[in-house]
Amino acid sequence: MHLREELQITKPFEAGQEIALALLLGREYLTRLLDKGLFEPEDISDQQFNVLRILKGGPREGYLVKDLRSRMIFRFADVPRLVNRLEARGLVKRCENPADRRGSRVQLTAKGQALEARLRARHQALSARVDRCLSPAERDQLLSLLERLRDDHREQLAELEG
Repeated sequence: MHLREELQITKPFEAGQEIALALLLGREYLTRLLDKGLFEPEDISDQQFNVLRILKGGPREGYLVKDLRSRMIFRFADVPRLVNRLEARGLVKRCENPADRRGSRVQLTAKGQALEARLRARHQALSARVDRCLSPAERDQLLSLLERLRDDHREQLAELEG
């Protein structure tokens, strides 16, 4: 369905507006797909899952909170609060950091590892279907264009933040 029809827009788009709306609406659909198929059944948020995946792929001694933040998909997440919630559920634990006592390291618990493993299998199945309507060439082209947009948006944001 064309964006104009789906959003019931009758006026012409302003420069860049159609791309922005298409990206936002696509993000909304992907978010809902992941929420319904992955996160809601386990009562976990996408950002909490992101922390679990980062810890699973990280060093055995875990990561400092600042290291987690730099690896997050949603860069403006309140990582200390995410860690607190995961810790309250017994999915992660804080350990002393011998190199710097001001910050603790965050590690997955056995319970967190089990949840990450369950979610990983479902995540892989959902991810395999995300681009099922694209040919390999279309997929590569889309990824290249999205990278270009991200790079430009990152530059614009850096200019605004000064």
